Amino acid sequence: MNGTRTSRVVKRLNTTLPDPLAHYVGGITGKGALYETPSEFIRDLVRRHMERTLESGQGDVRALLVQSLFENEYAPWRDDDLADARKAASE
Repeated sequence: MNGTRTSRVVKRLNTTLPDPLAHYVGGITGKGALYETPSEFIRDLVRRHMERTLESGQGDVRALLVQSLFENEYAPWRDDDLADARKAASE
């Protein structure tokens, strides 16, 4: 493998659940239940997993930034530093 990961679109899932999971899903889906259909339940699980994954990645970036602040010595900004940053951003 070359280390790159390609994603593919999965629009339809077909799975068989063992009895304990099937009973659980059956108990939380249906008219008047938490979810109307098993598909709705699965979509919610996927969304929550996606949100946790994105939040985890953002947390990793924050941790690296904090680590960088502690590991490096930074001098206070001077007025000309800010002017140089604005100039570089506008170029």
